[in-house]
Amino acid sequence: MNIATIVWLHTRVGHAVPLFMALMGILSLINYIRGQGLDGNILGVIVIGEIMTLVMATLGIIILIGSGLLPQRGIHFLYGSLSVVFIPGLWIYTRGETDRRASLIWGLAGFFMMGLALRAIGTAG
Repeated sequence: MNIATIVWLHTRVGHAVPLFMALMGILSLINYIRGQGLDGNILGVIVIGEIMTLVMATLGIIILIGSGLLPQRGIHFLYGSLSVVFIPGLWIYTRGETDRRASLIWGLAGFFMMGLALRAIGTAG
C-alpha cells in the first residue's frame, strides 16, 4: 500500500471520528434522559470509537515514518494522542460503571471527543 492511500485512509477515518463521537454523545444522553444506564449498544459504540482512534493514530504513525510528512502544526500530535488515551482513561475514571450517571459522563465525553477530533482536523493542514 502506498503512502497516498494511507494518507487518504487516515483522512477518511479522521473525518468519520467526530461524527461517530457525536453519535456516542447523543445515544448516551438519550439513555440519561430516559433514566437508563449504558446498554450494550452504547458500549459497542464506545469500543468501536476507540478502535477508530487507534486505527487513525496507527495510520498517522505510518505516514510519519514512511514519508516524513508532518502536519502543519505539531499540536496535531497532541490531539491525536489525547484522542487515543481519553476513552480508556474515562473507562478507568468511571470504574467501568454503566449506571445512569455513566450515561451522562459518556454523553458529554462523546461531544468532547468530537471537539478533539475537529481540532485535530483543523491542525492537520
